[in-house]
This record gives sequence, C-alpha cells and structure tokens, in this order.
Amino acid sequence: MGKLWKIYKILATAFVTILIIDCAVVAFFAFYRPAITKADAIVVLGAAINTPALYNRSLEGLRMYEQGKGDVMVLSGGRISDKDISEAGYMQKVIESKAKDPVPIILEDQSHSTYENISNSKNKIPQARSLIVVSDDFHLARAVLTALRKGFYPVYWSSPKPVYYKTSELAYYFMREVMAMLAYVPKFVMG
Repeated sequence: MGKLWKIYKILATAFVTILIIDCAVVAFFAFYRPAITKADAIVVLGAAINTPALYNRSLEGLRMYEQGKGDVMVLSGGRISDKDISEAGYMQKVIESKAKDPVPIILEDQSHSTYENISNSKNKIPQARSLIVVSDDFHLARAVLTALRKGFYPVYWSSPKPVYYKTSELAYYFMREVMAMLAYVPKFVMG
C-alpha cells in the first residue's frame, strides 16, 4: 500500500503542477499586452454569430487595422449551422459597416476550431510571417501558441475589453480554456 500511495502522490503532484502552469499561461496571455509593431496580417478569430464576442472581436481587429498595425485582415470562422452565414461573413459585415475606408479582407470560412482557424488562415496568407491574433482574453493563449507552432513569428495579440461578459461567464470561460489548453498539448508538440 505504501508504494501505491507514493505513485498516487507523485501523479497528484504532477497533475496539480501542470494545472498551475496551464492557468499561469492562460492568465499571462489574457492580461499581458505586447507592444504591437506592424505585422503582415491581422487574424480575427470567430465566435458564435450575433454575439457581443464576435461583434467586439471584429471591431478590435478593425481598430488594429485602422491604426496601421497590419496590411490585411483575415476573418476566420466557419458556419455553425447551414441556416447561418459563416462567422467570417458576419465579421465582414460588421467591419464593412464600421470602417472609415475599404479594408482588405480575406475570408476564411471553413474552420470550426482554433487550430483550424490558424491553419486555414496560414493557407490563405502563405507569404505572411508576422501576425496579430485578435480574440477574447481567455482564448489568446491557445490561439497565440498555435500561431507560433504554425510558423508565424513574431505573434502579437489583442482583445476587446470584456465588458460584455458577466464575471461568472468570464470565470467559466477561463476554466474552460484551461481545459482546452490541456487538450491542445499534442497539437503544440506535434504541430
């Protein structure tokens, strides 16, 4: 029983350590903002259409573009159902209705996950090296680490202020993201 207890103790310690590191990584990307110099492209990641999250991500991407931070915007997100337009199409409508001048937009409307958002966006902009990723705070760690793994460098990040979330919703999304980061470890390691 003593040997088995030691194994349980080692596994529990390893799990808690990994969880603490994971939480720290998610928090770092959520709360730290790098000084953004100009990047080759701005990739705005999708969320459910007709939500404050997607609307505000779109406006944050537009703000980055209008500040001269990127040459082109890639709007990335597929359809949730056949009845809806794609997340990318929704973002395009928001941006076109709010932009002062025409914005060069590339639509990536086939993705259904963060990994596909970044992979499919890379295929749309093969010449791009540097990138600005726009998403919500809690989602940035996974998105930025995926972009780095896909060969973008440097990768900057930005997000809208999360005033459209209740505190309980933010807590839920942060915890969900911690779990999603653990599920992405194989993608980070193997590409």
